[in-house]
Parts: sequence; structure tokens; C-alpha cells
Amino acid sequence: MATGRVFILESPNPLDLLENRGERLALEQVCKLVGHDASTFLLRDAQELKQTFSYISSIKGDKNDKTPLFIHVSVHGNDSEIAVGPDRITWDDLSKTVQQMYTRLRYYHGPIILILSACGASKQKLTTELTKGVNSAQKPFIPPEYVFVFSDDTVLWTDAVVTWTIFYREASKLDFTARTAVQALLNRLHKSGFGNLKYCRWDTRSKEYKHFAPKDK
Repeated sequence: MATGRVFILESPNPLDLLENRGERLALEQVCKLVGHDASTFLLRDAQELKQTFSYISSIKGDKNDKTPLFIHVSVHGNDSEIAVGPDRITWDDLSKTVQQMYTRLRYYHGPIILILSACGASKQKLTTELTKGVNSAQKPFIPPEYVFVFSDDTVLWTDAVVTWTIFYREASKLDFTARTAVQALLNRLHKSGFGNLKYCRWDTRSKEYKHFAPKDK
């Protein structure tokens, strides 16, 4: 059985696509090399993002299968929104789409981890909107157990590929129910200089996200 399942959704702009700037192709091969199952999707507009989320959410659940599921979204963005092709999606709108996906993913029994690889995601408001959604949802859903983003406001494609390569290599042997182990990974990445990530972790007791970011000593 795979150590993890990784769906990589990417929306480069047309020039990025022509010049082969992106994460998905390299990360797909890296993930397979370290023992994950992996597949990629090229997104051209907001509708394709919604369709792909809907498709992923139909994955079959098995109570005995605790394999982590990673949903890796690589897009352009800023502190107010992400860009998918010509479309701009605010954090509020993205939260509605994510909520729909996770409402169906409650039948998947392993940890479900959302990764936002985008400039400006360090100031994302997605987790704030998802917390509101939990309290108002007509259908119960468990939001992403972890949301990982870069701590830096601006991220180069090349730096992103290096960071996520190390992340998925280490994630292949990581227990995501042990938050101290996850924190230790982010601390190692930070100290190495090869990645500056932070996370938001859903706390089922308080029904809110807890945040962690490595600090310089």
C-alpha cells in the first residue's frame, strides 16, 4: 500500500505553461519515487477547480485504510485571493468550494491534508472562513485536518519544488496524528534553509484552527 495519496492541482498562467514553470510534473515523480500514489491536474479556470475537487471527493473510504490524502493546490495568489486561469477566487469563495469537497470526504478515514502553494497564502483567510462554515453548515463536515502554506509572501517556482520535494519525502514516514512530529519537520525545513512552511491544524475540541510556524532562535 502507498505511504500517501497525493493529488496535485496546478494552474500556471499560459506563459508559465509554455516555459515549463511549475510544480506538478516534478512533484508527481518525486511522490511516486518515495512511495506515494500521485496524480496531477492542470486547471484552466475556476470551474475546473470545482470539478476536480468534486471528482477527488468521490474517492472510496475504507475504515481500515488510514493512508494520508494530500490535496496540493499550486496557483498564483495574493493575500486576498488565488488565481485559476483568468478567474480570481476570494478566500471566502474558496472556502465554500473546499467545504463542499470535505462534506463528501468525511467518508475517507485517513488524515486529509490541504496544501496551498501560492504567493500570499501566508495571509490566507481560508481557515477563518472554514471555521465559520463548521458552525453554520447544514451538512456536517470536518475541515482540512492540516492546511500547509509558505510563511513567505512571495515564493519562486524553483523554491517551491525544492521545499515540497523534501516535505513529501519526510511525509512518507510521518504520523500526522502526532503534532510534535509535524512541528519537528517544519523546524528542520526552516533550519535547513530549504523551506519556510507553517501550518493550521484543526482542533476538534475547540472547533478552531491552531497555528504553528518555526521561529528563528
